[in-house]
Amino acid sequence: MPEYDVIIVGTGHAGAFMAYELGGKGKKVLMLEAGPATPRHREDYMESFYLAGFKSPESPYPPDANNNQPRKTNAPHPTIQQLVFGWNNPAISYLTYTPGSLPFGSTYLKLAGGTGNHWQGTTLRMSKNDFMLRRKYQHGLDWPIAQEELDNHYAKVEAFMGVAGSTAEQLAARDDIPPDYQFPMPPIPLSLSDKYIKARVDGEPLTNEDYFTGQKTVVTKTPQARNSVPYDNRRVCHGNTNCVPICPIQAKYDAAYALGKALGTGCVTVKYQTVVDKITVGEDGKISGLHYLTYDDISVPAKSGQTGEGTAAGTLFVLAASAIENARILLNSPWKTGMTVANSSDQVGRNLMDHATYLAWGLMPVNAPAYSYRGPLATSGIESLRDGPFRSTRASWRLELGNEGWNWARGEPYAIGPDFLYGTNHGGLNGGGPNRSPQVLGNKNLLKALNGYLTRQFRIAFLVEQDAEQSNRVQLSPTETDNLGIPRPLITYNLSDYTRKGFISARLATTEFMHRVGAQEYTKFDAGNAKQFTCDNQSFNYYGAGHVCGTHVMGSMPQASVVNYHQQSWDHSNLYIVGCGSMPSISSQNPTLTMLAVTSMTVDHILTRV
Repeated sequence: MPEYDVIIVGTGHAGAFMAYELGGKGKKVLMLEAGPATPRHREDYMESFYLAGFKSPESPYPPDANNNQPRKTNAPHPTIQQLVFGWNNPAISYLTYTPGSLPFGSTYLKLAGGTGNHWQGTTLRMSKNDFMLRRKYQHGLDWPIAQEELDNHYAKVEAFMGVAGSTAEQLAARDDIPPDYQFPMPPIPLSLSDKYIKARVDGEPLTNEDYFTGQKTVVTKTPQARNSVPYDNRRVCHGNTNCVPICPIQAKYDAAYALGKALGTGCVTVKYQTVVDKITVGEDGKISGLHYLTYDDISVPAKSGQTGEGTAAGTLFVLAASAIENARILLNSPWKTGMTVANSSDQVGRNLMDHATYLAWGLMPVNAPAYSYRGPLATSGIESLRDGPFRSTRASWRLELGNEGWNWARGEPYAIGPDFLYGTNHGGLNGGGPNRSPQVLGNKNLLKALNGYLTRQFRIAFLVEQDAEQSNRVQLSPTETDNLGIPRPLITYNLSDYTRKGFISARLATTEFMHRVGAQEYTKFDAGNAKQFTCDNQSFNYYGAGHVCGTHVMGSMPQASVVNYHQQSWDHSNLYIVGCGSMPSISSQNPTLTMLAVTSMTVDHILTRV
């Protein structure tokens, strides 16, 4: 008998939750993590973030996000810095690209807890029509399951994470929660700007499009996995406005916390700095092992490379890395003549998706400051306009109201001070001189300018649905490897007309939103930003939402999908491929909750086999 019942690749959201559930049932679990373990003190991450000259979601975590040399890094991953300074330069960017591709706007981590370390914490459910996008609206792909099949699993993972929310408020906007359901915790309260906006924006839809009868604009408190009251030995949210990249007090649930609970079962073992590079298959078609390479040095450039290798054997095998890394492992694993593992359908790596985000920002009226830079990064949004007959012609979006001023939009509050001190206008607010030229201010005048602008800044973000397309895919680079010699991902990425039309709607909604609020809009197209496209003669920038989805989608037919609704490979009965990569459509809500609900369903299936 194998030593382990289940071997899991990756310690992020899906892997950590699965390990906890299986370990709690007494199953022997081995986890293989490509990155390093969590440091002894959380403050080590905090110090790295404070000292980083370029602050991004990856800044607190190793390897050094400000030193991007993927060819000389043992377990490299994408970073915002790579997107800014050289997304199409393989010496800088871990992801490589085919000619004509747009930059893939999102990133992920490789370390204990994975990208679940720097997620925002938003936990929204998908609704009925989101699971049947093609049947209902003739776009994208359908799920092989219905919303109702996930209701109990949604409730289970909401209790596991600790979700704060209001059933009544969500039902006022959506139909995706049973009326008698109660969230584990009361909702996080609205911020000052949330209340001001809600009083002025609630009412008719923000655009003149085809909505359901009676559909309205409704601002509601966002369900989120952060504590509004003490829960599961974690403290109450203190409003540090630092949810991404790290909650300093761990009031926000994260996957590293789940990993700690998994290890606490006594049945889970983790091997860190252990990179799975390929999968081996037995003559019976079942997976026989996971081949891995080990390394010691996490610095950049690495002073050493591979220190060892081995093959992990077990009864069942689970790939729970990011969608891109799951595809990378599968595509690097030969099986039969001219095929790779789990890829008889030729669907591995295809249907890569993200929520392409339309960002807009402005200044509140002088008599109604927003007082941003307080509270969680987002405490409310507009969920009531996510669905409607319009989805036959353009992508859905959800509107998130931000609490961090222009931090995402313009890098504030770090831009405005130097602008007024040195007479520049990088942030767009220093144009009070002759002919709108920049001013140099000091003393009381500087203080007045900073207070006058920073207290009025706000932003909104539209998470625009991306439909699954075969042409958006992950392949293996034929020329680029990491320091361990493993081929790096080769990305082909674009935005469909369906998604692009969602941006046109978002821009129209922004105009109406700013009008209702009485705000002055400062949204500006950045021609120097590579993340751009045109639609109907309009130019747009797009941003990544951190939601890496697709690449091993589930389906009802083995010819057109990689896994079934249990996230079990059609080709290898003892292989499961889990995570957001299994999602055939992503609607416009943040995907983590749904991903974990599906993982919960997968756990139930695995427990019938070991």
